[in-house]
Amino acid sequence: MSGPRVLVTGGAGTVAGWLVRTAPADIDLHVTEHRSPVPDHVRTRAAVHRLDLRRRDEVEHRISGIAPDVVVHTAYVQGERAAIVEATAAVATAAGSVGASMLQLSTDVVFAGDRPPYDESSEPDPVSDYGRWKAEAERRAAAILADVCITRTSLVVSIDPPDRATAGLVEALRARRPITLFHDEMRQPIRAEDLAAELWALVSLDRADRAGVWHLPGPEHLSRSDIGRRLARRLGLDPSPVAVGSAADHPSPRPRDPALVSRRRHVLGVRLQAVDA
Repeated sequence: MSGPRVLVTGGAGTVAGWLVRTAPADIDLHVTEHRSPVPDHVRTRAAVHRLDLRRRDEVEHRISGIAPDVVVHTAYVQGERAAIVEATAAVATAAGSVGASMLQLSTDVVFAGDRPPYDESSEPDPVSDYGRWKAEAERRAAAILADVCITRTSLVVSIDPPDRATAGLVEALRARRPITLFHDEMRQPIRAEDLAAELWALVSLDRADRAGVWHLPGPEHLSRSDIGRRLARRLGLDPSPVAVGSAADHPSPRPRDPALVSRRRHVLGVRLQAVDA
């Protein structure tokens, strides 16, 4: 018996890449690409569809043709509202039109970070544009699909291949170029492969059982500077160029400690590891 047809948006991204690498053998897998081409390993394992998710008519036409059972929406552009809010609404609308369920990847920065920890019932109160846009995208998706599955996570880390932030850290350290990371901004980094495993576990649940909000943080509570130093050592690089700074000196508001707790994830059965394991 074949498994579900799953469409993953944002095929060039870190999370989508790990979803493709770790997809169960029976999944009929499809991914989207837009500004950045998907890596070769994605193209060999999934059907690739070029698609601008901001264009509602185009999204509805394409998703109608694919007819997925599940859409896992990971695509976003951090500095662009339309690529977060309008794209999410378009994907949710198109998913609903073909009877598909939807998993939406969101973030811990929908919270201000001044009253941690936050569980799945906590009300978003973002302080950054990115957090506001992701919170709005959550609301739009939930208004369109009553049983949408919203997953909030923290920093997603991949070492091989490196995610964008890790690649930037490696480049700076190898060039002996100073890089400043905050000692007073806390996050819960999660390995991309662990997050992918949890997302696949959610896909395997019945639609009604996965509906609602899920918090999927990493297993440790670390400062940005500690994360950077630990990744440097894990990669065999000298961490001394990492300078310790304060988020108070950043020109725009940043959530200091949007720590997540989960009341639901135990059913997923994934054993999490530290990012530098």
